[in-house]
Amino acid sequence: MKLIGILILAFSITQCASVKMDNNHPFKIESATYNHVTGGVKGSYNSTNLIINFTAKEAVDFQKVYFQNKITNAVIEQNGDKQYIAARYKTSSNDRKDIILHADPKQEFGNTPNNPVEKFPFELKENEAMISYAIGEKIHYVKVENIVKKDKVFMQ
Repeated sequence: MKLIGILILAFSITQCASVKMDNNHPFKIESATYNHVTGGVKGSYNSTNLIINFTAKEAVDFQKVYFQNKITNAVIEQNGDKQYIAARYKTSSNDRKDIILHADPKQEFGNTPNNPVEKFPFELKENEAMISYAIGEKIHYVKVENIVKKDKVFMQ
């Protein structure tokens, strides 16, 4: 009986293992870089920008980019004949909306609940990202490694 329990436990753990990644995807990663961007004025916008250059013979339906414990939608941009995935992660912490806390619940009317944060599903190094893309109804994943960190950009 213990053997059956152990087998069931082992099977359930292997089924819950990490997401399966594809090695044969319809695009090629050329290079990837990221940098931190900071505004010059207090209260300005701060972000981490990840740029992934790629080539593809056909259109790819990129979905999300997972990087440094943050998730954002993949945005395809083009500069000349170069295509890249731009993933911009807002890092400013000063954009919180004020809420009213009051003993009278009627005074709290208009407060909005915090949006639930999507759980980060991968264990990645600081210089690694995961890209999800769709083929038909199925979601596929590819890992981008050795992302080069560039100098911080200060905006004025």
